[in-house]
Amino acid sequence: MSTAPRLSVVTPMYNSGKYLALTIDSILAQTMGSLELVLIDDGSTDDTLKIAERYAAKDPRVKIVKNRHLGVVATRNRGLAATDKDSEFITFFDHDDIWEKHAAATLIAALEANPKAPAAHGLCRCVDTNGVQYPHDNHAEQMRNRRAVIGDKVVRIPPSAPTSFGALLVANVITTPGTSMIRRSAFAAIGEFEPGTSPCDDWDINVRLARLGDFAFVDEILLSWRRHDLAASNVSKRWRRAYLVARGRTIDAPENTSEQREAARTALRCEIIALQKGAIDDLLRGSFKVAPKKLARCLLLGSVYIGVRVPSLD
Repeated sequence: MSTAPRLSVVTPMYNSGKYLALTIDSILAQTMGSLELVLIDDGSTDDTLKIAERYAAKDPRVKIVKNRHLGVVATRNRGLAATDKDSEFITFFDHDDIWEKHAAATLIAALEANPKAPAAHGLCRCVDTNGVQYPHDNHAEQMRNRRAVIGDKVVRIPPSAPTSFGALLVANVITTPGTSMIRRSAFAAIGEFEPGTSPCDDWDINVRLARLGDFAFVDEILLSWRRHDLAASNVSKRWRRAYLVARGRTIDAPENTSEQREAARTALRCEIIALQKGAIDDLLRGSFKVAPKKLARCLLLGSVYIGVRVPSLD
């Protein structure tokens, strides 16, 4: 009988001392105990390693891996390589997020109920640096109200629907990796995180997984997502460049079927049209600073649409 854990949790760490203990506590306190926690340090210079070592000394489920500072993508890939090869499921967990106690068991139950699903995901709430939910936070509602490419349109899908390839083409509704759980067999089929898409690597990996089948969707908050100044911004130049690279990969990936490729082009076309309409509205309202930025983004996305490759950041 196998002694392997059912679940491997990979948590990259980099100067994570402020929140790490809370994150580890939430993982080790899961109602399903058959898990391993791989804490992989990316060259931290604070007390991150000391905190991790304290947990490893008292709980055999905790494993520590060290490497020089390589960035989150390489760290996730190295953490994955250090997991038990016989575990059934994998979760990548950010160093400052917090799981609900039943999160792992709930996601495993969703995968057991949907044996063809490569992954399952739930919802999260947004909390501040003190772990307090933001007033009027509606992030879970935004995750629940998904849209998907169906035919030549982008339309809303009901909460009862799974999260399809077409839905992930529209938006990364999984938001943060800890809201999802992946079958190891599915991950083995697609390969590692792609460095050239960082910091959009989690969206890129979800799109690649969704080519294999729909994600089981759990309409329940399973995680508190800590939002603070250190979080990667989706308005940074690095994020925008990575997004263009990842968006191009949705279209030109050789793994695409012809239907998937056309769906990816439809999603991008609809995004460009929405930006154009937004720019026109801005101009009519006199927002002359915002409109040119949207039009410039249209041009960049248009180049991706016609097949011009955007260089990666590597």
